[in-house]
Amino acid sequence: MKIATRIKVLASIAALGIVSLIAMSEYTVNRVFTEVNYANLNSIPSISKLAEANEYFLRLRISLQRHVILDDADEKKNEEKSINSKKEKVDNAISSYKSLISDEKDKSMYEAESNKLSLYYQAMTTVIDLSSSNALKTPSAKQADKVTLQSKLNSALKDADVIGKDVTKLMDQHAEYNLQLAKQNAVNAVLSKDTALKISMVFGALVLLTVLGMVALTLRILMRQLGAEPSDLAELSSNFAQGDLNQKIVVQESDKTSVAYSIKSLQDTLHSIVESLNHVSAQHDAGDIDVDVDVSRFKGGYADMAAGVNKMVAGHIDMNKKALACVKRFGEGDLTATLEQFPGKKAFVNVAIEQVRSNINALVTDVNVLSASAVAGKLSTRADASKHQGDFRKIVQGLNDTLDAVINPLNVAASYVDSIAKGNIPAQITDTYHGDFNQLKDNLNQCITAVNSLVNDANTLSQAAEQGKLSTRADASKHQGDFRKIIEGVNNTLDSVVGPLNVAADCVERISKGDIPDSITTHYNGDFNNIKDNLNTCIHAINNLVIDADMLAEAAADGRVSVRADATKHQGDFRKVVEGVNATLETIVAPIAAVKEAVETITTAANEIATGNNDLSQRTEQQASSLEETAASMEQLASTVKNNAENAKQANQLAVAASGVAVKGGEVVGQVVSTMSAINSSAKKIEDIISVIDGIAFQTNILALNAAVEAARAGEQGRGFAVVAGEVRNLAQRSASAAKEIKELISDSVSKTAEGTTQVEQAGKTMQEIVASVQRVTDIMGEITAASSEQSAGIDQVNAAVTSMDETTQQNAALVEQAAAAAESLVEQAIQLADVVSVFKLEGTTRLGAKSTHKASHVTLVKSKSAVKAANTHQAKKVEAKTGTDDNEWEEF
Repeated sequence: MKIATRIKVLASIAALGIVSLIAMSEYTVNRVFTEVNYANLNSIPSISKLAEANEYFLRLRISLQRHVILDDADEKKNEEKSINSKKEKVDNAISSYKSLISDEKDKSMYEAESNKLSLYYQAMTTVIDLSSSNALKTPSAKQADKVTLQSKLNSALKDADVIGKDVTKLMDQHAEYNLQLAKQNAVNAVLSKDTALKISMVFGALVLLTVLGMVALTLRILMRQLGAEPSDLAELSSNFAQGDLNQKIVVQESDKTSVAYSIKSLQDTLHSIVESLNHVSAQHDAGDIDVDVDVSRFKGGYADMAAGVNKMVAGHIDMNKKALACVKRFGEGDLTATLEQFPGKKAFVNVAIEQVRSNINALVTDVNVLSASAVAGKLSTRADASKHQGDFRKIVQGLNDTLDAVINPLNVAASYVDSIAKGNIPAQITDTYHGDFNQLKDNLNQCITAVNSLVNDANTLSQAAEQGKLSTRADASKHQGDFRKIIEGVNNTLDSVVGPLNVAADCVERISKGDIPDSITTHYNGDFNNIKDNLNTCIHAINNLVIDADMLAEAAADGRVSVRADATKHQGDFRKVVEGVNATLETIVAPIAAVKEAVETITTAANEIATGNNDLSQRTEQQASSLEETAASMEQLASTVKNNAENAKQANQLAVAASGVAVKGGEVVGQVVSTMSAINSSAKKIEDIISVIDGIAFQTNILALNAAVEAARAGEQGRGFAVVAGEVRNLAQRSASAAKEIKELISDSVSKTAEGTTQVEQAGKTMQEIVASVQRVTDIMGEITAASSEQSAGIDQVNAAVTSMDETTQQNAALVEQAAAAAESLVEQAIQLADVVSVFKLEGTTRLGAKSTHKASHVTLVKSKSAVKAANTHQAKKVEAKTGTDDNEWEEF
């Protein structure tokens, strides 16, 4: 088998093992992930759905209880809608759980819950039907029918409650079962992980051992075929490539087929070739160019290589002989000698010979051109030395330098005259010339000096003008001829220009210092008159700007901030200045106007808050009076109930003692009937009073909310008042809560009182038969005694609640007083702000007067806390509720 095949088999086995290991790992990982993720996919959603169903079911049970308690038909209908909505949510949660059922036990628990829910819904329907019946609240209905219907309702509600508890218990057990499933899957995941890890380790070890065995076998065969280490063979080959044939190769005597043996044979052959080539090279260096390589010492390709080397050397020798013969003829002056064209890269010899021929011909051509140009008078003609190389270039450059030495002085003179004519005065000539060339140089230098003097004076006048030294003049005596006339003309021109400029400079200086001069009346000619007119226009524009500034300053000092300058009277940047000042005033005045309007708004809002607090104070006093009345009524009710209980005990004792006092007992029962009727009437009155208190608390809450809104509008000034209003609202909510509790207690008391009244009436009717059955009277009186004791305890609780409400009302009064003080402080601060802003006079507005505003906004605040307490000591009158409220309204509020 070949090495490549063995390596392929080895790689295939390794790849197959790795793929198998990966597949097994993927399977085990997926299995572990499925078991671990069971809680996320099933357990947690199942528990969540059960919890959701349980939560809505509890709310459903509470709503059912509330439906039974409520008296108003509309409220019952609303509560029935709420019950249906919650029932739908429970059904949705239970239905969505169906897709999460994991096993038969889970399914059976789900079915048990569904069946139990169906039973509860049936019981719930019965309760709703009984609760919605009009017989309980129809005045004309018989008392016996009411009692029977109430008994059925209580029984149905009790049955529904028992089923509801069973449903809740089943849901809790179901959720616990799902939790146990999640825990069991977590344990299974750990076991699966351990098993997968062990299997992967064993399988990986088997794959590793198989691959290692194949690698060892392949290496053994490979080393036998190579005969040496691969690194040693690679180093030998590298050294052979670099020409090092002296490496020692050790091969066993029996080895005739390995790669190492073949490399050693190659080394011996290469040694023989190198020795032969070195011998031929040494003989050629010694001058014996006829020596060649002995081809008979080699075989095959190496023999062909030796023959090729011999042929190559012979060809080079023949080429050199022919080229030297051609060069010899060039030296003899025969530039037409020919040389045969050599093939391939040997053609460079032809190129070199032709280049020599071309260079010599070019030199001859350039010499002929220079000679012909000199004869024709073209002294600027030069030969291009860059086209030649070596000594040929030196020859051509020497000819060019000779011509330059003759022609250069003439070119310098022409260049200087041309520069002076163009205004570019050159430096004096410092080069050394001889003969006539030196005289030409001196004349040029004298001309340059005269022109430079003229230029220097012109520059002096220009620099003096730039520096503002307009009195500076040039010295004309230093010049001669027409140059002197030029300087004198320039001086006269400056004298004519400086006078008007000095006048303009004086005007500009005075304007810059704020001293606006009068208009210039002196007469000037030409452009100087335009300068005068422009200066007069500038003076007039600045004077107008100063007049408008004075006018705006005077108006601002008088508080007339709405006055503006007329920008149309100005032009250019002066108009921009006036428009900028007007815009600045507009920017300043706009916030002032806004502040004035805000002050008026704040003052009005503060007055409204103070008025609201006054109204709130009066309502608080009314609430305190109502509580006093309630307390007095509760004391009377408590006294009456205690008397009722005492009379009932005495009647019971008299009934047991003797039947002879039955008639007297009948009279006592008659009194009890009257007293119970009075108690029932008083309880209804108390219920009406509690409704009034509830309405007052609701109105107090509304007023506190309005006060908080007004405080929010007042911003930072109303922050303290907002805190007080929030406290008032909290107390009002607490009052409402207490009123709600009292109302519930009173309602319960009225119900029990009605029940007691019914029993007493029945006792009055049966007292006529009491002569025949004293034992029956004794039982009835015992029931009356127990009911009276319960009423006495309930009245004590109501009395304690009324006392707590009285304390809460006192706290409300104190907070109302604080709110009134905060409102008064807000009014005073608004008045102070109005005084500060009133110094500005704006068109369309009037100045706010602090005193008049204060008088107009002043309101009577609430009385002190002691005055409120004193008012509470008087006999309170019965107050009717202005706003009807119920528990649902307070919950929404």
